Amino acid sequence: MRRGEAVVLVRQGGPGEEPFWALPGGVVDEGELVPEALVREVREETGLEVELPATLALVRQVDNRQPVQLVGGRPGGGYLVTIWLFEVGDWSGELGAQDPDGFVTEAQFVPVPEAVDRLRRTHWLEIAADYLEGRVAPGSLHFERWHEDGTIESIVNLTG
Repeated sequence: MRRGEAVVLVRQGGPGEEPFWALPGGVVDEGELVPEALVREVREETGLEVELPATLALVRQVDNRQPVQLVGGRPGGGYLVTIWLFEVGDWSGELGAQDPDGFVTEAQFVPVPEAVDRLRRTHWLEIAADYLEGRVAPGSLHFERWHEDGTIESIVNLTG
């Protein structure tokens, strides 16, 4: 979501986590389509009401085979996630975090250079920073496998 040369970022963090800045987003609920989740997550995290359609910016799929810490401190064996990044052209409402889960504590328009800096502080958000800088083509598809030894295998990088 852009306004002039600024984009919306949210500050978030779960219990015991260091808060970080990210683009608004979240998990697709059961029975929900991706565009419906986009509208709901943006509303919850920013107070803004997205008007569809939105333009697909990129898709990234990560097969993370590294051990991870799950909610409650339990160990986990990794995960498979698909990230959809959209450009949202139209919205209404007033900007302000309204997250019912309490993870998002702040929402603001941030100048693109500062947003890029904030996004680069979190490894899995670097591709969003690259997109904002024009280093990732709009409509591109990215498939990665993160191995237990820390290496990242890029299976396919396609441009739409």
